[in-house]
Amino acid sequence: MVENSVFNSDTELLIIGVIYAILSAIVFPVYVLIIHALHSRSDLRENISYKLINLLNYCDVSQASCHFLTGLFLIFPFFTKKVDFFVRIVGCTANTLWLATFVIMAILSLARIGIAFFKTKPTKWSIWMIVALVIGSIYIFLVWAIGCITQNFQLTGPSWSYDMTVKFAGLFADLELVLCFPTLALSFCSYILIIYSIYKVSKRQISQLKSSSSLRTEVGILIQATILTTYMAILITFWHNAESWFKMTNVTLAALNCVWILFSHLNSILLIATNKGVRNQILKPFCNRVPSRHTSRLGPLSHVSSVNIEK
Repeated sequence: MVENSVFNSDTELLIIGVIYAILSAIVFPVYVLIIHALHSRSDLRENISYKLINLLNYCDVSQASCHFLTGLFLIFPFFTKKVDFFVRIVGCTANTLWLATFVIMAILSLARIGIAFFKTKPTKWSIWMIVALVIGSIYIFLVWAIGCITQNFQLTGPSWSYDMTVKFAGLFADLELVLCFPTLALSFCSYILIIYSIYKVSKRQISQLKSSSSLRTEVGILIQATILTTYMAILITFWHNAESWFKMTNVTLAALNCVWILFSHLNSILLIATNKGVRNQILKPFCNRVPSRHTSRLGPLSHVSSVNIEK
């Protein structure tokens, strides 16, 4: 490598940077299609659950943008030398968006509980939803603002981490665990309760077709929620215990960071795979024969709520 080259002289970090950039970039067109699909249909656009899912999509695609920039920082190391304050802001932003996904998933799971057990309207914001969003947004904003001001997140080799030399950085690292695991447990338990409720009610219903359809719908949601929450829990566990469990090399750190990057891919794949309405809407421009059915895996539960999605 030429000494005066703008590219990273460390071949290993250069390759890792290219991998980061490619992995992050390929998810952009997928999310463009998903977000367009959720905005283009009124039944999806007006549904509160889908509004929260779209908010999660925006967080994911924004994280992917930060990961793409991370790849550029590794390919062109002059960024960390000349504008390290900007590099740290990007890292802090990526981490804050990651934390925001936990808040959104927790509110989404509670919204599903409200629809299932308390007949909450699926197209109307409840007071508790607004309060939860406001509190969560304030917390996330404070984490981001304090992180940007104190510059408590740094790019060390191929991986992001808290800069423990910065005051209160250790506190924010501990707060991540306090936030993440309870919200993951809440999300998973919520869908378990919904599945149990549908299964229990379906036994007493005369129309087995209707009940089994609702059960399949919620099972699909449970599969998506279970995979995502399990993936996130494993990632958080490995991320906070990596130093004691593994030998810290560039390859190890890059592998952990790639698992973080691939979360955006997993979320988009699961959303398309488990939701026929979104899948049909995405395929519609490419195949005119795909019927546009106003069906949704996150619609109101027909056996516990008489409120239908407004069309």
